[in-house]
Amino acid sequence: MSFYLSKILWLILNPYNFFIFVNFIIIFLYIFRFKIISITLFIINFVFLLTISIFPIGNFLIHKLEKEYHFATLAPDNLDGILVLGGATSPSLFKEFNQVAVNGSAERLIESVKIIRESENSKIVFSGGSGVLNRPDLGHANSAKFFYETVGMDTKRIIFENTSRNTYENILFSKDIVNPTKSENWLLITSAFHMKRAILVGKRHEWNFIPYAVDFKTSKKIKFKPSFNLIYNLTSFQKASHEWLGLLSYYFMNRIERIF
Repeated sequence: MSFYLSKILWLILNPYNFFIFVNFIIIFLYIFRFKIISITLFIINFVFLLTISIFPIGNFLIHKLEKEYHFATLAPDNLDGILVLGGATSPSLFKEFNQVAVNGSAERLIESVKIIRESENSKIVFSGGSGVLNRPDLGHANSAKFFYETVGMDTKRIIFENTSRNTYENILFSKDIVNPTKSENWLLITSAFHMKRAILVGKRHEWNFIPYAVDFKTSKKIKFKPSFNLIYNLTSFQKASHEWLGLLSYYFMNRIERIF
């Protein structure tokens, strides 16, 4: 139930959709002669849109999530296991063209190849089912397996968990499969901006990970200054909104013990 609710809420709160939704309300109010309210809403909506388009607010929010993991880019020796989180592939394109299809988080797969090859005695889990409503066939695990085979990896070494639909289920279902002990050293590979949520879910379920952050979206030092790279700033704000809303929702659903 929570999975479907989260999809519906994000459909509404996604910044692009939200601005369009508010504009429909403004038009509706204006047509029915609530002109003062509609003009006020229009000004607020426009100022907010202009602000997040000109100022790198999204980049700043992503940087807040990433900076804790700026130096979490080395894998220690003697790992008991490695967990790679899905989200780096485009399952629909893979299914349609039967080719490797990756997205902007491809580093999750690319970096994992090196780590897996260096960790010959470690358990390996790739976790990623379908996050698409009513399309369980569009899982990340199948396209990831195809990627690993393409680059010459022995996929018999890798456990492909293909039923999880979000970060919470990634951790929960993977733990059920490998049943790790508290003394085991497990490396977690995921995007730097997504690492915080995954780590907190793991702690909530007594599975402590060593973070291996990839797919950084911001540099180590950023400057908060206006620019006219409007589309980039908007896209960054959308990505940041998704992750921060994810942290908030997980906290209120008791899936993590703290937000940050």
